[in-house]
Order: sequence, then structure tokens, then C-alpha cells
Amino acid sequence: MSDLISLPASTLNEGRAALARLDSLATHQQYRLASSGRHVMWRVFGDIYERPLVLVHGGHGNWTHWVRNIEALTASRAVWVPDLPGYGDSDALPDGARFDDLIAATLESLDALVGASTEIDLTAFSFGGVVAAALACRRPVGQLALVGSAGHGGKRRVQRELLNWKKVDAEDERRAMFDANLKSFMLHDPAIADSLALTVYEQACLKTRFRSKDVSLTDNLAALLKEANVDTLLLWGTHDVTAAEPQRFSERLRTEGVRHAFGMVENAGHWAQFEAADEVNRRLTAFFSKG
Repeated sequence: MSDLISLPASTLNEGRAALARLDSLATHQQYRLASSGRHVMWRVFGDIYERPLVLVHGGHGNWTHWVRNIEALTASRAVWVPDLPGYGDSDALPDGARFDDLIAATLESLDALVGASTEIDLTAFSFGGVVAAALACRRPVGQLALVGSAGHGGKRRVQRELLNWKKVDAEDERRAMFDANLKSFMLHDPAIADSLALTVYEQACLKTRFRSKDVSLTDNLAALLKEANVDTLLLWGTHDVTAAEPQRFSERLRTEGVRHAFGMVENAGHWAQFEAADEVNRRLTAFFSKG
């Protein structure tokens, strides 16, 4: 940590203002789970009566993982963005809750808000890819787009070990660790790690209470996609540290008869929909326009 420069709270001023502006455009829907009484927070952007497009964030994330995509995708869709249970503004699940409990809670809230028989489209990032694929096995989904999805079971790229910010109390020092982790894990180009990126990353990490890593490192995505049997788009950044050989996963899916389109996002890291927002927005819009 000796080479890190402490970052004051003012570093986040621009990012906080940008998030506040976007949040002001949302309709906030807080759903109370019948089973536990806990709440799941959803934000809806655009015309609520248009076909629902649900955006699912990754581990150590919340709705702001899609900060550079939401407005671009609302042109002809109602964009629904949850904070998954145990993330962001949603309540934590009961002690001992597992992945299936997270899926059940997310599904209950989604079906209650949009209607259990209403067909939706899904876009998801990282750990959210496994969540979205599981949801697609349990309810009507027209199309599914996954960006930097976890659960592929393949090799990861060598990267610098993430710094353990949880052991640091001083906010300025901890923020410097968030900045270092953001640049080594989430983004390829360090210059992209601006105030907005750091604000999203810091706030999301601090409000994460569900452990996603065990699910992310499994190889269960292929089986879920096969069971879901929906039109699927898979995108990875060319420098995504979580997937060294994503094309091999695509080849595996083809041998198993899983219909999908595959693409790489040039010069992007793991958080491709932020780092290469215009390109990812273009590809997502084109994909969903075919539905």
C-alpha cells in the first residue's frame, strides 16, 4: 500500500452528481418479499408500459453497473434495474442464504412487479450472467444478453492480487485501494477510471453483503443456457481478466447445441459496458431489435 496515494472524498463529487441525476429519472419500486418481509429495490427507466428489459448487475455491484447504458437502452424499452438481494439499496437475505435463495427472492419481486406471465428480455454482467440465466430457466424470457459473464469455468488471466480494503478504516486510504482494484480488475485502460467509475465501484463494494465468488467460479453457465433455450448474445472485453479464452466457451456451447451469438469488445476489460459503452450499447440495441 506504500505506493498508493490517498484519495479525498472530493474525488467522487462529479461521479456522485452524475449518479444523482440518473437516479432522479427513475421510478423506484420497493418490493416486500412475502417469505421474509425483506425488501428488494428496483428502478424503472423509460415508459413503464413498454416491453421490459431487465439489467442485472454483477457481484460487488448494484444498479449503477449500468450507469452508461440505461439511457441509451430506454429509447423503445422500459428498463428495469434491480439491486439484487444483499446488494445496494436492497435488504440482505437472512443469514445462511444461498444462491437459490437469491434467485427465488429476485424472481418473486420481478414477477410481482411486471407479471409472472409477462415475457421480458434480460441483460446481465459478470455474476449477474449466472443470475439471469437461472431466471431464464424459471420464467418467460425472449432474449438474453450477457456481458463478461461469470460461470464459464474457463481460465482467467493473470492479474495483480486485489487489495483487501476491508481491513482499512481510513476512508482516503481505502478509496485509493478501490481505485487500484478498479484499474487492475474492472478496466483495461486506467484513464477510464474517472470519478464516475470510482464512485460506482466504491459505493457498490461498500454495500455488498452477498458472497458471489463461489458461484462466479463455477462452470454452471453452460447448463443453465442449455436449459433456458433462448436466443443469447455473449460478449466479453478483449482484455477481460475473468476470461482468458472466452471463445473456447462459445465453442463448447456450440458442440452442446446451445444457440447463441458470440462477440468480443475491442480494447475493453471486464466492465465492458462502461469502458466501451457506445459499442456495447450499439450491439445490445441491434440484438434486441431482432426480437
